[in-house]
Amino acid sequence: MKEITSRYAEALFSLKRDSSSLKESQKEIKELRKIFNENPDFLVVLDSSYKTNEEKIEIIDKTLVGVDDEIKSLIKIVTQNHRALYLIEIFDGFNSLVNEYYGVKEGLVYSTERLTEKQLEKLNLSISEVEKMPTELKNIIDPSLLGGVKVVINDHVYDGSIKHHLEDMRLTLLK
Repeated sequence: MKEITSRYAEALFSLKRDSSSLKESQKEIKELRKIFNENPDFLVVLDSSYKTNEEKIEIIDKTLVGVDDEIKSLIKIVTQNHRALYLIEIFDGFNSLVNEYYGVKEGLVYSTERLTEKQLEKLNLSISEVEKMPTELKNIIDPSLLGGVKVVINDHVYDGSIKHHLEDMRLTLLK
């Protein structure tokens, strides 16, 4: 399915790339992704075989008021093609394409609990300074860390987790 979702993401990116609203579109896509993540039943309804395409389009029009027309059209096309459950993956693909276009490095931050927006922003600023370029971090929950955080960007790993410190202590003691 990765190939199909990347095609939708690339199509939207090619539509928006030459416009002056690429950054605004990225911001809107991020907000929609957040809303869809918090309300997964919405995507289930859009993917339902119990609703006609006309009913689904009506739901999209009534609930996504104020959303950019091209983004809304993409959502409608994806829904009509019975792929609404892949919208988040499509949004992630679009976001990655925009980040690549602007030279923003993407990375993962692993933590035992979900980081707040403020914590993620602060960590993002710190990592951006170290990497000497803008970064965008995505939070992944990993209870095995015991505490702290671990950031992975390309080949760089910044490990401040308790698990890592305990492993370091173990190796030191074994020497």
